Amino acid sequence: MVRESGARPDRPATAAPPLQTNIDLDLQRFVASYLADSLVGGVVAIEPSTGAVLAIHSAPTYDPNRFIGGIPTEYYKQLTTDDRRPLYNKAMQGRYPPASTFKLATAAVALEAGLVTMDTRMPTPCSGGYQYGGRYFRCWDRNGHGAVTLAQAIAKSCDTYFYQLGLRITLSRFLAGGVKLKFGEKSGIDLPNETTPQWPYAVEYFDKAYGPKNWTNAVTLNLSIGQGENTQTILNMARFYTALATDGSAARPEVVARNPERTRIMELTPAQLTGLRDAMGDVVSGRGTAGSAAIEGVVLAGKTGTAQNETARDHAWFVGFAPKDDPKIVVAVMLWQGEHGYAAARIASKVVEHYLKRPAIQPVDIEGDG
Repeated sequence: MVRESGARPDRPATAAPPLQTNIDLDLQRFVASYLADSLVGGVVAIEPSTGAVLAIHSAPTYDPNRFIGGIPTEYYKQLTTDDRRPLYNKAMQGRYPPASTFKLATAAVALEAGLVTMDTRMPTPCSGGYQYGGRYFRCWDRNGHGAVTLAQAIAKSCDTYFYQLGLRITLSRFLAGGVKLKFGEKSGIDLPNETTPQWPYAVEYFDKAYGPKNWTNAVTLNLSIGQGENTQTILNMARFYTALATDGSAARPEVVARNPERTRIMELTPAQLTGLRDAMGDVVSGRGTAGSAAIEGVVLAGKTGTAQNETARDHAWFVGFAPKDDPKIVVAVMLWQGEHGYAAARIASKVVEHYLKRPAIQPVDIEGDG
């Protein structure tokens, strides 16, 4: 229908309500400059007690100003044909096997079920792998780790230990534990287009996917070390580690400052949580897999991960928080084809160090004209 009454009178512009974000602009700029366009991956930094998103970055990036008024054809073609996929937000849309960063979830499920303590050793020591049925599942260290405790298995990232731990949990209980830990749900960040992670909801998932007789309990071994039918976003792994950094309550990530929302996802005692944090501290202290990421004067607690990639080089992960005993920041880093988890750990270390050790940002005094 065409209106015949003439043009509508102009309406005065109305200001929108003030919008305050949680983004730490200095940290955001540091992350962006550190990754630049030479690395491919994503970084998420969150305040664990509130869920405030301090920084979120996907690399490589692009210039959004070029889209104003219509993007030049050549520039758009450049973006869409770039194998590094700059238009794809790797921090909240990409799904990747979380690899050994997920071992803290396996440990949490077992501890909550009362199946182990931090001092428990598995029946079969690590000699470089684990024989299950007709298949030999290798540990990342072919020399083996020996008879380690749960705390030592976390620090050394012993696959053989976690293969057996997954079997001790049992598949059905493990899957239910992952559901409780929210690994099949979006983080709930207040940004659009977040991808839903993949986590099997129950044993029936495998029956439907492969047929009732076409899979074995070997899927449990893969899941226990963060492989198999388990792909997570960088954002969701950061959310999980906010629970490890606090009282077992995961914080919903928020870019806009609103009312912090936390959900209890694990029922661990203070002593159990302390044990996990101490083990993660050993990962970076020099006795574990990320000794090169240590920060002078600050104990960084976390976990490396090297995610298998069948088509190219492996992906590198690190998720952690600092200071270990009074966490102020959780950082999750994933480097596409970064090969080794310690590469991601070094980046996370630099982000944490910048955040915790930078000089206090002084307010700027604006004087009037007199």
